[in-house]
Amino acid sequence: MEGESTRQKVQAKHILALVRTFDFVFYVHLLIKVLGITNDLSMALQKKDQNIANAIRLVEVCKRRLQHMRDIDQFDLLLNKVRAFCEKYDIDVPDMDDTYVILGRTRRNAPQKSNSHHYLVDVFYSILDMQLLELNS
Repeated sequence: MEGESTRQKVQAKHILALVRTFDFVFYVHLLIKVLGITNDLSMALQKKDQNIANAIRLVEVCKRRLQHMRDIDQFDLLLNKVRAFCEKYDIDVPDMDDTYVILGRTRRNAPQKSNSHHYLVDVFYSILDMQLLELNS
């Protein structure tokens, strides 16, 4: 029983360490924004009495809002919000010009791209593009 308690404490500390990373905070803030945009559509599509014309209109609204988020490049706004959150809760913020290193890997084995490129292209654009692709299909 005592060994199980120790294992759970170690797991809890590990999870807390992962939650207190810039990566985690960035993903959560981005998903809050994306899910906020798609929430009305999701709620409407769950209604039994939804008419198809209204559903199509809501899909178009979601697509426009996601495309606007991507085109107007709200990345900087999101990044500033994430930075402020991290500073408030004493979470390390990486220098966006430094080389991105995957957690648990050395810089020697890391792909050569900046943190800025990773968060903008690999995360921000990828998630928005996946949502837009899904709504288009």
